[in-house]
Amino acid sequence: MVERLPAPTARVPSWLRVARGRRLAVLGADGFIGSQVVRAALAASAQVTAISLRDPWRLLGVAGPDLRHASVFEWWDPSSLPELRGLLRGVDALALLAYRPPPASADSVARLEHELSVNAGSACRLAKAAFELGLRVVFASSADVYGPWHEAPVTEESLPNPVTPYARAKLRAEQLVAEAGEASVSVRIATVFGPGEHGPRAIPSFLRALARGERPVVHGDGSDVRDYVYVGDVAAAIVNACLAPPGSLRANVLNLGSGRGRTTLQILRSVCALLGAACDPRYEPHSRERSRLVLDPSRARYALGFEASEEFDELVAEEARWLLGPPMPVRARR
Repeated sequence: MVERLPAPTARVPSWLRVARGRRLAVLGADGFIGSQVVRAALAASAQVTAISLRDPWRLLGVAGPDLRHASVFEWWDPSSLPELRGLLRGVDALALLAYRPPPASADSVARLEHELSVNAGSACRLAKAAFELGLRVVFASSADVYGPWHEAPVTEESLPNPVTPYARAKLRAEQLVAEAGEASVSVRIATVFGPGEHGPRAIPSFLRALARGERPVVHGDGSDVRDYVYVGDVAAAIVNACLAPPGSLRANVLNLGSGRGRTTLQILRSVCALLGAACDPRYEPHSRERSRLVLDPSRARYALGFEASEEFDELVAEEARWLLGPPMPVRARR
């Protein structure tokens, strides 16, 4: 388990639809979003097959007759398809959240090759296997497919402009999954936060630095604008997309975001205020393009009942309690 952290549990929104008798497989159930999809599906009274790629520490304590655990550690290897097909038999839908990052040492060319062959290529193979069994597939894509800068919130009709290997592969995977079968939905997800977020991203990085009494690092000038959306809302939307009645979804691409942009400095100020810490970051240069990316979630609101939670500071506090533990100690800065 990572740093002996407790299993994270996100809030379940009221618009999560009841799916009693429906059966869902979650590939990537050990991940930040995937573990919450498992919880949301169980809260919706669905039966769940949780397929984990790594240590499923985020699912500790989640049990019951409607949950089946499984592990396929080499899901990107075509030879694992027979085992995966066996796990998918008898289910109604597959939430495809599996992702394998490129090696840290890879250059941009190697990163793109890895993203396309391992992640996009595997998504295509898995989707074909699922469609052969009559399943719906919901693929976890990214808002990054739209490109880094948009003045106004982007809709699903906006032309994609992916600039990173990750974003290019996500868009390619969307295309391949859609070509593999009609019963597919790709959800383009904004910047997700909440309990279970453990990687080197803004909110957990700021929380850890301030708790250690260090100056948090801001890459660039802090003016980048992103759309932060709560993990419990994203998980519920994915469950609704997976288990909606046949023929009820008329769109195969849906944005999942809050519809509101926040700068990196605004995020930092929220974290500092939460912990009662001085807001004195250390600025470091970065080579990425400046970004302003906010999603318009209107289509998901109509199709899935999706509503993004608005209690941002309260939800950041929830993440802080999970990551740091009560009473969220802040040390004097060194």
